[in-house]
Amino acid sequence: MKFLIYIAVFGLMFWALVEQTKSQPNIYIQIVAVLVFFFLMMYLMNKTPSNSNKDNNEQNNEQGN
Repeated sequence: MKFLIYIAVFGLMFWALVEQTKSQPNIYIQIVAVLVFFFLMMYLMNKTPSNSNKDNNEQNNEQGN
């Protein structure tokens, strides 16, 4: 299911890029494409583990010793 979502999102982004090449691009397509792109990036960044928690734990352990 996720694979289909990724294909749809990349297809939408490609469509938005093609839309920009026209003399009268549709602004609504571009707005929706940018919103979907930011939503996907937010989704991907939530899956990436944060290094700040590990760094904070290492600093707390050093200060405790």
